[in-house]
Amino acid sequence: MSDLLTTHSSEVTEDQIDHLGHMNVRYYAENASAGTRAMLAELPGWGRRPFVVHDVYTRHHREQLLGTALVVRSAVLGAGPDGLRLHHELAARDSDVLAATFVHRISPLDEGGEPAPLSDRLVAAAQDVAVAAPRYATTRTISLDADLLASAPSLDEVRSRGLAVRRERPVTAIECDAAGRYLPAMAPMLVWAGEPVGDESGPWLEEMPGGELMGWASMETRIQTRRLPLVGERVQSFGATVALHDKVTHRVHWCFDVEHGELLVAFEIVNMAFDTRGRRPMRIPDAHVRREQATLQADLAPRPGA
Repeated sequence: MSDLLTTHSSEVTEDQIDHLGHMNVRYYAENASAGTRAMLAELPGWGRRPFVVHDVYTRHHREQLLGTALVVRSAVLGAGPDGLRLHHELAARDSDVLAATFVHRISPLDEGGEPAPLSDRLVAAAQDVAVAAPRYATTRTISLDADLLASAPSLDEVRSRGLAVRRERPVTAIECDAAGRYLPAMAPMLVWAGEPVGDESGPWLEEMPGGELMGWASMETRIQTRRLPLVGERVQSFGATVALHDKVTHRVHWCFDVEHGELLVAFEIVNMAFDTRGRRPMRIPDAHVRREQATLQADLAPRPGA
């Protein structure tokens, strides 16, 4: 799209490569976050105003390998009192092959660090430069019309279904800033950090009878944040598979402040079975399908318009 601005550039380095042999999802997110900071710096009237990215959608289009030079291109999609919407896309600089697309929803923070409505001035400035979302960036399994927070089960419900994936734990100082507020960039760790409830000692990669070496690659993710915790607050994460397809699983995770029963973040992820030898998708093995079907929680799928 000619309306996109180049907002960041980088290169895939050795420390960014994960067990699947390609750039880890964390670094896709870091590239997009750099694009958001650059766009806000250029938006008239924003200045140095602090902000929170309270809704992040990512669609992975193609894996990125060691040494690839990358660029982020960005645009404003729209704005209203409830926040600003930005489009980012990450692409290989030399081939222009698309790596990932993103939608970020952003709100400014008030003096107390709480999300605040977007001012009329900022809404007008954003709408002046807004573009339509490109067709190639549309979602696949995940729907942006769904409200992960509004359609989430209660703490009592996930407990009664036995959906805990991490044990209850206190938020630590290393996860927070000097004032004891949880670092926004660490938000996904509210789901993944802590002691597992079940056995997670199995191999990251599995040998398959057909000669494939199978791992799981993220295809789409979305995280919505209601509130980030403070140091010392006790949190726990839960999760469930809500749909199962030939090559992908669709899961939703929730993290709660367990003292007050308050939902903090909701995280949605679509994972694809991936043959790391053939560098291609593969059918989910029957044993995995049976295990997932035994604990499927289809009624907890995010609901459009919730």
